[in-house]
Amino acid sequence: QGYTLVEFDTAGQEYRWMAVASKDDAMLQLCLPGEDPHGYMGAQIAREEYHALLAALKAGDPAAKPKRQLGKLANLSLGYRTSAAKLRAKARVDYNLSMELPEAEYIKNTYLRTYPGVPRYWAEQIAKVRRLGYAETFAGRQVQVVGTWSGADRWSLESTAINFPIQGTGGDQKYLALAVLRPYIVKHGIQFAWELHDGLYFYIPTKLVDKAIAEMKFLLDNLPYTKAWGFTPPVPMPWDCKVGTSWGNLKEVKL
Repeated sequence: QGYTLVEFDTAGQEYRWMAVASKDDAMLQLCLPGEDPHGYMGAQIAREEYHALLAALKAGDPAAKPKRQLGKLANLSLGYRTSAAKLRAKARVDYNLSMELPEAEYIKNTYLRTYPGVPRYWAEQIAKVRRLGYAETFAGRQVQVVGTWSGADRWSLESTAINFPIQGTGGDQKYLALAVLRPYIVKHGIQFAWELHDGLYFYIPTKLVDKAIAEMKFLLDNLPYTKAWGFTPPVPMPWDCKVGTSWGNLKEVKL
């Protein structure tokens, strides 16, 4: 009682770190303010012009949203060598979208054609980790990757080599955020509630919530990556904010 639940989560976290890792020109461009990566990928899948699809989305065209959903499915599912069969299953389970295997194969091929830097990153990263024996996040945290690269362990070892710099950096980003926010939440009587994947949850005194979420988002949008990691992300790393009385009724707040 007397507190409001607030969620902060990184906007497109894995997409942005994949853009940084792969150095793919299209992905990096789509991380800039005002761009819509899912809309862009949806337009590629639908063979439509990107800005025309954005205009249709803004106008509330009912045919536009499913196209963007396919773009979101591709962007969030295909960065880690997902097969067409698995993509089809994820479409059904996670997005309630039915598709046949040829459509899933077409979407996967469209993703790889749109972002050629991603499969190039896969190959280069696997070769690098095989040579070094470890994978590393952008913050410098390492994980040992050893085993039989030519045997049954190959797919698992390659997946760790590819995934760890992306997902591990996401974890580093979350803990950097907690370190930066700690003095602020202690000062203002804010309670840390829990964390889930790329989200951080807080109970903020209701009388302070408007001021606090603006100030906390500013801190999060400007995390000291260079000072803490010795690395400066080449694209913005913004955070989204949701507010509510419980997890079930959190609503996005535009700041």
